[in-house]
Amino acid sequence: MLHMDTEYFAQRIQCSRNDKQECLQTIYIMAEFAFTTHGGGIHAMDDFLAKSRTHNAGAFLMNAIQIYMDTKNVNQLRTVLYNSIICSNLSGPQFLNAVIITEVLAALREDEDIDFIFSFLIPSFFGIDFEDTARQAFQNYRRVALLRQHDTNQNEPEN
Repeated sequence: MLHMDTEYFAQRIQCSRNDKQECLQTIYIMAEFAFTTHGGGIHAMDDFLAKSRTHNAGAFLMNAIQIYMDTKNVNQLRTVLYNSIICSNLSGPQFLNAVIITEVLAALREDEDIDFIFSFLIPSFFGIDFEDTARQAFQNYRRVALLRQHDTNQNEPEN
């Protein structure tokens, strides 16, 4: 495995507030992945991948989800994805997005609670001055997703 020390990580993840704001979209995508696939199995992941292809999701995201589907070992998942990040020479918002994707997938592989992942783990990568904004992005996603689910449930015909 390639080595990524704290100094390398700290230099690569540096982003402006505008860059961080743009990275909030990755939180929405990964929250959708987490909720869509939670309990939905392989079919839910295939549906998410098909939908992501039509929305031009980044190559790293598509590759990461494929690796997530192919491996059950969280250490292997992290090793492969972080090697890819290092070898791709990512920095700034691209680095932050790749770390968000990697850490969400790793946490899901470890069966971490979705609220913990998006309320504490992922916001910590945005830095203390932007953590609340990242946390709020998840809360906004969750609120909209619950409303959408409620509307869908009310529109379903009764048998």
